[in-house]
Amino acid sequence: MASTPNSWSKSIKTLHWLIAFFILFAWGSVELHEFYEKDDPMRGWWMVLHFSLGFSVLLLGLFRLYWRATHGRPTLHGSAFQKPVSLLVQSLMYIIMLGMPLTGLLMRQFAGRDTTLFWLFDLPSFVTKNIDLAKQLAFLHKEFLWNALLVLLVLHIGGALWHHLIIKDNTLRQMLPFGKTK
Repeated sequence: MASTPNSWSKSIKTLHWLIAFFILFAWGSVELHEFYEKDDPMRGWWMVLHFSLGFSVLLLGLFRLYWRATHGRPTLHGSAFQKPVSLLVQSLMYIIMLGMPLTGLLMRQFAGRDTTLFWLFDLPSFVTKNIDLAKQLAFLHKEFLWNALLVLLVLHIGGALWHHLIIKDNTLRQMLPFGKTK
């Protein structure tokens, strides 16, 4: 089902909220692992969850990007200033949505570590170990992209609330998984 001028398709809405929750849970899992000592198996359990959720975000993000490119989008609301800013924020969020899991995976690869996914299998290292590059990717993943994502989320959520509460247009309603658009 394609998006209409008044609403995103159900597929895009589902992917939007699923990816949002997976990112939230990936963040929560990496934070929760810090409560355990290095040799505690629960620390590893939380990290496997983090890797698995991140990998899921990568796959779902790629599918979402494909679906979005092939199924259209609703009418973009806002002023001549707001529309390009909105498109820039959305584009940067797509880049980060794919960049965070890729840099996390590559960080582990260059550190010479396997990555366990879903407690089912390990992605073996397929690159030559390079600790310096792994450290650079860790900085990119943990510091730069994470903080950029937080800034973009504030802009994204703030923009949606601005449209809903101040401008009173359909922007927020178009992405809600329930309810009707005007």
